[in-house]
Amino acid sequence: MKRPISALPGAIGTCAALCASAPLALPLGAVPITLQSLIVVLAGALAGGAGVAGVIAWLGLAALGLPVLAGMKGGIGAMSGFSAGFLIALPLASRLAMRWQPGWHWRPTLLLMLAGHGLLLVLGGAVIGLRGGDLAALAVLLPGALVKSLVAMLLLWLVGRRFAKPA
Repeated sequence: MKRPISALPGAIGTCAALCASAPLALPLGAVPITLQSLIVVLAGALAGGAGVAGVIAWLGLAALGLPVLAGMKGGIGAMSGFSAGFLIALPLASRLAMRWQPGWHWRPTLLLMLAGHGLLLVLGGAVIGLRGGDLAALAVLLPGALVKSLVAMLLLWLVGRRFAKPA
C-alpha cells in the first residue's frame, strides 16, 4: 500500500521530528513524558518502513552521544537507564503502527494507536521492573498515552480521508 509520506522524506522527517522533540519532556518520574511516542506511531502509520528507519536512525544518533533523547540527553549511558525498555520498544511500536490503512474508521485506528502505546508501556515497565524500579510510577504515563493515542487517531483519520481509495 502506498503511504501518505514517501520513503526518504519519511525517514528524514521522522528522525528530525524526534530530534526536535528532545527538549520537550516533562520529568515527572523515572521516565519523562514526551511527544516522541506520538511521533513514532504516526511515523509508522504515515511513512511505513521509512518511519521505522527514521526511528532507528534517531536511536543511532542517540547512541553516538548526540543530545536527541528526552531532556537533551544522549549516549549509551542515557539509553541504558529506566528508559531502556521504552527505547527498545519505539521501533517496534512504529512497526506495529504500519498496520494502519488510509480509510480506516476511527475505532480501529484508535485501537491500533492504543496498542502501540501499550507496547511501549509494557516493554518500558518490564525494564523498570527488572531494574527494581517502581512500576506504580507508570500510572503517571497512562493519561499521556491515552491523549497521544487520541491525537494520533484524529490526525490519521484526517489524513486517511484524503488518501483513502474511493469505494
